[in-house]
Amino acid sequence: MNTYHLQINGSIDARQAHRLESRLRLLADVADASAAPYTGHVIVRGRDGLLENITCALKDAGYELASEHTAGRARFARWYQHGWLTEPTRAA
Repeated sequence: MNTYHLQINGSIDARQAHRLESRLRLLADVADASAAPYTGHVIVRGRDGLLENITCALKDAGYELASEHTAGRARFARWYQHGWLTEPTRAA
C-alpha cells in the first residue's frame, strides 16, 4: 500500500473537499482518500502506480496539481535576501 500526498492549486471549501474525497474513493484500488478544506492538501492511500489515475481524476474534477516549485516554500537567492542587489552606498 502506498500513500500519495498531493497539493492542488487553490483552496477548496468543506463541501468541495467531501465531493473530491468521494470521487477519489471511486477509483479502483484506492483504500482511502482525504482532502483538507482551505489548504488544498489531498492524501490518497492505495496500491502502487495510482498516481496517474489520481491526477486524471483531479483534472476531471476541475483541479490542477501544484508543481513541486509552487507547492514548496519559495526560496530567494542569497544575494536578494541580504540586499546585495542595491548599491553599497545606498544599503542601510
